[in-house]
Amino acid sequence: MSTAILDRWYAAIRAGDASALAAVTTDDVTVRWNGPPGVVPWAGAWEGRTKVLTFFRRVAEHLDVLAIETVHRIEAEGSVAIVLKGHWRVKATGEELHVRAANIFRFESGLVAAYEVYPDSYAFAKALAKA
Repeated sequence: MSTAILDRWYAAIRAGDASALAAVTTDDVTVRWNGPPGVVPWAGAWEGRTKVLTFFRRVAEHLDVLAIETVHRIEAEGSVAIVLKGHWRVKATGEELHVRAANIFRFESGLVAAYEVYPDSYAFAKALAKA
């Protein structure tokens, strides 16, 4: 079940499709992007579907998602941890980032209830500081 939901999740992120993203989340979904607040505009904790969709819109304002590739996946009852290689472009400068991140998901009733990102926050902060 989690594979199908995560395929839809990542497809919605690549497409920038907020309604498709909302369709795979619980109403009280939470997102935590670990990085320097004030430097990375979407860093911090976002709670509830409306705020989580704002989080993704904020990411989309600054970055193009060019590729997301799973490197490693660990699955347990109700949760998944993924190490990924990502390729992003900063819209303001055209600078491209090739970085790894760990994404941790928790599921409830077959939907994403929590999403936590442990990125190379230094690389994102450095690239965004040039914008």
